[in-house]
Amino acid sequence: MNDPSLALIEQALGRLRRNQVRRSLGQISEHRPAERVDLSLIPVLYAVEEGAENDGEGVTVGLVADRIGLDPSRASRMVGSAIQAGYLERVASQTDGRRIQLRLTEAGADLAGRSHEFRQAFLGRTIAHWSEHDRSELARLFSRFAEELTRIDPC
Repeated sequence: MNDPSLALIEQALGRLRRNQVRRSLGQISEHRPAERVDLSLIPVLYAVEEGAENDGEGVTVGLVADRIGLDPSRASRMVGSAIQAGYLERVASQTDGRRIQLRLTEAGADLAGRSHEFRQAFLGRTIAHWSEHDRSELARLFSRFAEELTRIDPC
């Protein structure tokens, strides 16, 4: 397929991902130098923060793996690191005590919140000169695009 629009979108997504990690998330460490933050754990916190799926089983390591696109063993190690860092805790399922679910701790919710603030401030500065209509259109179309990505099988 030779669609120039697709190539531009792919390149833009790559730049966006790199910039988000470098600029906005990196600021967390800069603003709190005494706090050692493993920035690779932020996607894990976001995956847990997103909450349970409609099936009501809660947030599990498997769901975190799906949401961040990792194999279950790698996701399990990252979840373990987030627990050890004090950002997540394991809790028994309300419906099945044998199942383990994940929940943000106060420190995890604080870190996720600060990360959101930095990202939104960065995005706000980036498109501050855009019209309200253009900002709304970007939000609408990008949200639609992200929703479609969750519905499509990558293979």
